[in-house]
Amino acid sequence: MPKFETVTEGKVKFYVSKGKISKKLPVFYNPAKEFDRALSVIFLKATKKKTVLDLLAASGARGLRLAKEAKAKVTYNDISKEAIAVLKKNLKLNKLPVKNVFNMTANNFLGQCHDKFDFIDIDPFGSPILYVFNSIKRIDKNGILAVTATDTAPLFGVFKWTCFRKYGAFPLHSPIGHEVGIRILAKSIIEMGAKWNISLIPIFSHVTQYYYRIYFQASRAHLQKLLEKIGFIHYCSKCKKRFSSGFTFPEKCSCGNKLQSAGPLYLGNLWDTKVINEMQKQTNDEKILGFLGILEAESKIDVPYYYETEDFFKIEPKIEEVIAKIGKHFPVSHTHFSQKGFRTTANFEEIRKILS
Repeated sequence: MPKFETVTEGKVKFYVSKGKISKKLPVFYNPAKEFDRALSVIFLKATKKKTVLDLLAASGARGLRLAKEAKAKVTYNDISKEAIAVLKKNLKLNKLPVKNVFNMTANNFLGQCHDKFDFIDIDPFGSPILYVFNSIKRIDKNGILAVTATDTAPLFGVFKWTCFRKYGAFPLHSPIGHEVGIRILAKSIIEMGAKWNISLIPIFSHVTQYYYRIYFQASRAHLQKLLEKIGFIHYCSKCKKRFSSGFTFPEKCSCGNKLQSAGPLYLGNLWDTKVINEMQKQTNDEKILGFLGILEAESKIDVPYYYETEDFFKIEPKIEEVIAKIGKHFPVSHTHFSQKGFRTTANFEEIRKILS
């Protein structure tokens, strides 16, 4: 018999499988994503979305929290019979209604369901791409599609042909590889929305080393403007220069070195400052507020890449000193992608001149 234990997150308590974190767990649960789930609760409160589809529910960790803490009406689905049995126990344990629980493959559920949801969560073990296209049909007008990708190695550039096969873009294995990766993910989902004539606009995003997460706002407007924000990022491994472009492919850097190019990918803003400000009102947690503060600052600098102190110094100064110097001349912020990184409207030559 599988062994289970009880864990507590936020305001909910639930049963999960004991054992090493892997997709072989009878009922999947990853305790390291508690912070991510807390952010989703705050996001839902801030955006006032009430009808939720937890498409790949497993133990129900996220859906339970959205139901209990954000007062959402949640529909749960999972392919595993064992997961559904445990999920029903978890609903009873938290005194939540044991209904709207389905035991189907994700795409079969999406194909047979006739309801619309104003928040759909896709959080698989691996790539979300297989579930996005059909999920778009179930998003209500002005609804939210929240997507997680845990297959970060292809998106980061370790397996570039796998990335191309899944996401239709070439990644960049470099210091800015994680930002390139999440922008490739955004591009792929924006393209799928475009096939339904729906704009899927990124309004909140974040990255750790093992997962990427993007919240998209659905809209029936501005599709052409959204698609015009798809292009390429170019990077020089020698002088560390980087810049973006549309569908043009410069081969060499101004220093003479061959450029590395990534894309096509989304070059627009990954955050909506107003959404972040509303999220800040929904919590008193210092860790979350600190994180949201960094994202708020990043959201105000609409540049699709960042720099690190090691791009300009052999002996690196403190990041605060670098930001203070640049801040006298150009908008600049920390970035959540790197503790020694900064985002700024200054170009490479301007930064180098200031820091020299």
